[in-house]
Amino acid sequence: MAEYLSLSGLFEAGGITLLVLIVCSIVSFIVIVERVMYFLSKDKDGQSISAGFLELGRDAEPAQDLLGTPVGYVLSECRKAIREGADGVAFEEVKSRAIAEKLPEMERYLAIEATLGTVSPYIGLLGTVFGIIQAFTGLGSSTDPALVNELNAGIAKALIATAAGLFVAIPATVAYNYFRRRVERMVLAIEVAASRYKVGSKLS
Repeated sequence: MAEYLSLSGLFEAGGITLLVLIVCSIVSFIVIVERVMYFLSKDKDGQSISAGFLELGRDAEPAQDLLGTPVGYVLSECRKAIREGADGVAFEEVKSRAIAEKLPEMERYLAIEATLGTVSPYIGLLGTVFGIIQAFTGLGSSTDPALVNELNAGIAKALIATAAGLFVAIPATVAYNYFRRRVERMVLAIEVAASRYKVGSKLS
């Protein structure tokens, strides 16, 4: 068992599929870190940002800290629409368009996490199937106990690929679901902030 736990033993057991899964794991980790940093810097309190916009004079320009977030961008677009004399319907159209423009930024790389969470178990299973085929090919039709033991060892080694696939898929799936929820919460915060700004601007 110890030989399977060594680095060389793991690569021998998993073969090329293990290398692919290692790359998938690295990509998934990079995406998770990038998304965590994004949400920490961009997911700000929408109520305070909308209050900041309401405090601005008609001709004043918003500070960069108000514009540097999705909610700030949407409110800046809504503010431009109000300054140009937009009515309630036009305001809603501008708000929806601004949210749609920022949505790809909020959902960036989430498709990668979803794909890794879905595909990784199959990659691991593929490696296991190849390993089992190799083990049975070596066995042939012999009933030699030594060869049977070798078959058992080959199957055990082949299952490492399946375990590696699950090791990649589980964190990727959890991260995807978590970040999807963060995106939904951010969009809701933008909707609420825009509604507060609309009411505060006395736009009917």
